[in-house]
Amino acid sequence: MLKVAHTICPSCSVGCGVNLIIKDQEAVGTYPYKRHPINEGKNCKKGRDSYQILNENRLRDPLLKKGGLEQVSWEDALETTVSQLKSHKNHEIGIIASGNCTNEEYETLKKFAATLGVENIGYNAKNIPAFNFETATLDDVENSDFILIIGDVLKENPLLGRRVILAKEGGAEIITADFPDKTLTGINSDEYMQIESISAFLDNINRKVLETPEQSSTVIISGLSGEEFENVLKFFQDSHAKLLPVMEECNSRGAMNILPALNENELKDLLKKVKLLYVVGDDPASYMEESLKNIEFLITQNFFINETVLMSDVVLPGSCWAEKSGSFTNTTGETQKFNQIMLPPENARDDVTILMELAEKMGLEL
Repeated sequence: MLKVAHTICPSCSVGCGVNLIIKDQEAVGTYPYKRHPINEGKNCKKGRDSYQILNENRLRDPLLKKGGLEQVSWEDALETTVSQLKSHKNHEIGIIASGNCTNEEYETLKKFAATLGVENIGYNAKNIPAFNFETATLDDVENSDFILIIGDVLKENPLLGRRVILAKEGGAEIITADFPDKTLTGINSDEYMQIESISAFLDNINRKVLETPEQSSTVIISGLSGEEFENVLKFFQDSHAKLLPVMEECNSRGAMNILPALNENELKDLLKKVKLLYVVGDDPASYMEESLKNIEFLITQNFFINETVLMSDVVLPGSCWAEKSGSFTNTTGETQKFNQIMLPPENARDDVTILMELAEKMGLEL
């Protein structure tokens, strides 16, 4: 049986619509969704290939470490998890999520942590600090007279880049800045500035362009992290320009609305304080494996096999985005709902359901 169902692309934070082609409960391709207001029927390569993550390296059964990781029943996996959570004090427990979970999962995790009295919780913010101002919309980008882009959005976020190209066709001046000597966005701009340092770059920016009231100006920030990102935000927040920071993961904007945004140093500090770590959707072993060596018990909830899964004491197989209902908040702050299209494979379960079952077994009411 063949069906085509609409969903939101999980490949980046722009929030494009995409149709999945499902054959006999397996995702086999994508098809353009013409009516979605963000991408209007266009999908980049990452969007076209998004169905592939539903089929690759999937976790299908709960696992427990018994020498090596071995398949067990859900009852055994949940009971072991509950036993370990109960045997640790609340300040010894840490919870880390990624920027790819749903808003509903963040809300449930937040309630779960609060009910347990766990304060060591946050999501991997990829060194992008949380912000709460109203950002530019994609229509603002397309209707701009002047656009300054820091980063290579045509390469990393082609459907946002499309709005930049449409603005240029409408007469907008496009200036791009980035660290390499040449980028795809730079080639398509009126001027390209190679950044030696952010401070030197900001010293050379012509603020008059950004503070002219009759001109519609937008600043798109991509590919910066930590102090660089904060310095650019501070520089432009009192200008006339509208700002659009571009997140790397599909729901980082949603995560920062609900959970603390932790950079790599803050994640390392969290790991120094806890003995039990519960990881949902992230892979800390891939970027700070050394810090995990102090953890006495590691629980991972994810839908695919990664480095952290292979180090874990308990593995709880969750669901990919097309296998559950929920919502993502894109980089412009727009929250989009999506519905379950297909069932999780084998014994994998919905992620919110897993958390609710754990809470029930612990006698907690979320």
